[in-house]
Amino acid sequence: MKTLKMINKSILTLMMFLLAVNLKSQSKVEVEFNPNIATYSIVEYLVAKHQGRLFYIDGRADIGHLPLADLANREMEKYDNSKIIKAMQDYLQVAGQQQDLTYQVLLKHNIFPAKGYAYQIEENDNAKKEAVEKFAEQLREFYIERNLGKFFKDQNRFLEGAKNEVRKNIPAGYMAKMEQYYGEKFLAYRFWINPLDIMPNIPVFWHGNGPMIKSDKGQIANMISSPYLPLEKKNNIRDYKEFGFNHPETLNFLITHEFGHSFVNQHLGPYEDRINKSSNLMSEALVDKMAMHGYSYWPSCVAEHIVRTGEIRIALADGNQKLAESLRKQHMNDYSFVLIPEFEKKMEVYENNRKKYQSFKDFVPELLNVLDETSVEKVRTKLGLSNVKYEVNLTVNVPENSGDVYITGNQSSIGNWNPNVIKLNKTGETTRQITFKTYPDLKFKLTKGNWETEGKIDGIEEGKDVSLSLDKNTSLNYTVKNWKQ
Repeated sequence: MKTLKMINKSILTLMMFLLAVNLKSQSKVEVEFNPNIATYSIVEYLVAKHQGRLFYIDGRADIGHLPLADLANREMEKYDNSKIIKAMQDYLQVAGQQQDLTYQVLLKHNIFPAKGYAYQIEENDNAKKEAVEKFAEQLREFYIERNLGKFFKDQNRFLEGAKNEVRKNIPAGYMAKMEQYYGEKFLAYRFWINPLDIMPNIPVFWHGNGPMIKSDKGQIANMISSPYLPLEKKNNIRDYKEFGFNHPETLNFLITHEFGHSFVNQHLGPYEDRINKSSNLMSEALVDKMAMHGYSYWPSCVAEHIVRTGEIRIALADGNQKLAESLRKQHMNDYSFVLIPEFEKKMEVYENNRKKYQSFKDFVPELLNVLDETSVEKVRTKLGLSNVKYEVNLTVNVPENSGDVYITGNQSSIGNWNPNVIKLNKTGETTRQITFKTYPDLKFKLTKGNWETEGKIDGIEEGKDVSLSLDKNTSLNYTVKNWKQ
């Protein structure tokens, strides 16, 4: 157990190297508005209204607390928007329920109405690349058809007000501190305000994203941010004197978090295979908690753990122990990033050995030992989940000529969501069977070896998991009506 003296020494060491930063550093944050991103947010809300919900957006909720979004929506109600709604729905069928790729590509695209890209799109999945490029063009056409260039120009007073709220609240020399901590500097730091992002009407809330862009001259760190404060509805857009971004505490958190992804994520990428070896920590423990906050991919979850750990350590380095404690409590208790204590302990090694580890990049191999040194049982205990395992005897009735049938789900014993690892035993032409051990919280699907041939199970909504909460050894029987073609 660490003594108070030891803790204070660690904090002092960290503070000393950050105080050595030249606060007159030229590293500063550019605050701008991107019409491409705003156009996308308008369409997001149209889709949410059409289908009831999209991502975190409730399409039925009143958005009067978001003046620009509300104004844009009322303008869009004049038109038939079915074409762009279908375009986005089709795109998401390929890209999946995520926004990262979309934001990245729209930032790299020339500002609408111009065609083409200012930066190269980096996406190895050809289907996703083709889909996002097609969707970007459809958004560009929508921008032109709805005369959104004029709409945004007419709202310049509001947009400038929002940008100025951000500018005045960015602490002097803050990026220099982050550069010192991570041992790296970028060509530019760009904060893109997005007053059209749809957020719930609660006291303080936000949505952010942190894409990195590679240019010929160097890397550009970006962050896209929603408003953080709901506004009292006024009769006219010109009546607003507050613009939703005037909250210093939230701004400080966001720039540390979102720009933190630029410092962290690119250095985790080369270790993705290593990270995925511990994916059972996600599937067997963290999956439900992470899904609540929009994280379904284990490497992304690991990156979030590390970035949030960085927030805490930088707050300590800045002498703000109260903020560090608040962040630690929030990230662990409210968001279930329960491996933060282990990552913090490792980051102390980094902080106290900067001659050996001159940058975060140098320390990543050592930092990832956290994943090797923990266990599913340990994580489940942290989450308050039972570590008892039960035996399941599963019998499945399948159509004739089904061939090989596989099970996959949130347990190592059934493949950790890999659709072609665990094959059921053939006990008859139309029956398959398997016995396995599982934690009480069991989820699974059936396939013929890939997600394109997922089984449609009688009594289970198409596309949904079989989801069970067990309290004893049990026998299960399910019928596959047919397979996806």
